[in-house]
Amino acid sequence: MSYLLTLSLTAGLLLSAPAVSSLVSRPVRSATIPYVTGPGLAALPPVYFCGESVPLHEEVVARRLVSALARNTKHNDYLFLMRQRASKFFPVIEPILARHNIPVDFKYLPLVESALQGFAVSPRGAVGYWQFMPGTARELGLSVHPGRDERKNLAKSTEAACRYLTYLHDRLGTWTLAAAAYNNGIGALLSNIRRQQQRDYYYLRLNAETGKYLYRILAFKELFSNSHLYEGFIPDRVLASLRRPLDGAVDFSDDDALIPVQILDEATEVAVNEPVDVPVTGNRLADIPLPNAAAVFREGIRTRLHQSANLERGQTWVFNLTRAGIVDGQPVSEGDMLYAIVEDVDPKTHRIYLRADKVYSASEHHTYDLSLAAVDAATGRLGVEIPDIDQVRVGWILTWKSL
Repeated sequence: MSYLLTLSLTAGLLLSAPAVSSLVSRPVRSATIPYVTGPGLAALPPVYFCGESVPLHEEVVARRLVSALARNTKHNDYLFLMRQRASKFFPVIEPILARHNIPVDFKYLPLVESALQGFAVSPRGAVGYWQFMPGTARELGLSVHPGRDERKNLAKSTEAACRYLTYLHDRLGTWTLAAAAYNNGIGALLSNIRRQQQRDYYYLRLNAETGKYLYRILAFKELFSNSHLYEGFIPDRVLASLRRPLDGAVDFSDDDALIPVQILDEATEVAVNEPVDVPVTGNRLADIPLPNAAAVFREGIRTRLHQSANLERGQTWVFNLTRAGIVDGQPVSEGDMLYAIVEDVDPKTHRIYLRADKVYSASEHHTYDLSLAAVDAATGRLGVEIPDIDQVRVGWILTWKSL
């Protein structure tokens, strides 16, 4: 088992699939699902994610869904194994989602994140069914230390995922964007939204991984729930496999060999709170209207770095407030401690995106929830220049605004 996982995590360059962005310029061809012409795509059934309609009238959107279906139907044994896993794990996941008012479609997310493998570990250190980095897991209330890593606990990690998804939905407004931010980080996604002045996931120009992320979730949903609607798109042998009765006595301890290494590789290569390459797209940053810099300084809060961490996603940095103010209706005082998570690090633009969701009041000895993002004090843009060693040594000063 461990040998297979190690192989899967080191074979990414050899076994990874072409980026979905290439589908825009060339046909989707597959040994499983044949190339479908434009008019044929009109035969696709309506598809919804969390009650939100997928715009299949857009040919590029339809082709991406067909491509995701094709990838998931190449390995019959794998698909059957995933159905068996889902039949055992969904009864645990579904009531937790319901209790947190998270749409049931999110039960398919850990299939994409980890192939429902509790032991799954990404190259960057994200672990478990929902693929949390250590810092993010701790912020969400999970215990992460040798001998007790609750990221591998299905129920507890699902509770944590629900808290994170609720936060993302509250900030972004749609479940499609929440799913994209789960993969890409809210800072990077908000940056793309701002650059492109576009809030619809299906029309945003995103990096290849995030651009195909929701389609991979939709493919599992459609294959497991609505496969009968895809006759003509899915070969008969795959339809027969999807109708095959499940074996209730399956033992998952030795079934990992049935999962193709490229599937495990995809499931853990880019996970929540891992660095991803976010290209600058759309208009130049200088062309995007920005708030008045004085207003940013006046309405924001200022902090000085208290404790640094690594420059990678999921790491927690601690700051001290340098002046009193009011944040999300909560009075804060000079000296209070702000806990911030690294949402993204973009080496191309030399910028870091930080999100703070709690502040500790030194006078009241109490922690309050809030929602702040570090911004460039001169422009109001999300994200700030990566600090050099001298800035860190003397106490890096940052400005923060409410999300």
